[in-house]
Amino acid sequence: MMFTTQKQVRFHHCDPAGIVFYPQYFYLLHEVQEDFLAHIGFPEHALIAGGHGLPIIDLKTEFLGMCRHGENLTMTLALTRIGSTSIGMRYQIHGAPSAPGQATSLRLNAHGVVVYLALSPGRAVRIPDALRSALHPYLQTTPGKT
Repeated sequence: MMFTTQKQVRFHHCDPAGIVFYPQYFYLLHEVQEDFLAHIGFPEHALIAGGHGLPIIDLKTEFLGMCRHGENLTMTLALTRIGSTSIGMRYQIHGAPSAPGQATSLRLNAHGVVVYLALSPGRAVRIPDALRSALHPYLQTTPGKT
């Protein structure tokens, strides 16, 4: 299963030409991660209040096409791995179809790893069973399959 959400490209995401400025994609990816965590019942603000976090420790990104101001994007997140202290995530951003009835176009593909961290002392700790259970339905062992 994949988590899917919609985002609209806003003025603050763009350069003067109206194209998303590449560092803004990283904000969008983190927003998808936060939306996903809230969706499964573990909002990031609650994790932080409980002394934990999920910082990203690795991120590989392919920029495959431009996104423009005002465009509606479909953003997906799926899990590629649930380890003892880390989680592999696959993100995709699809742009709107160029014409009615056509498929969306893949604009960005990214693979990241987050670690479940105890904020004090600042090191990785085992992912709690309740969080692990909430994550499991989104685990995909074969990229691209739902």
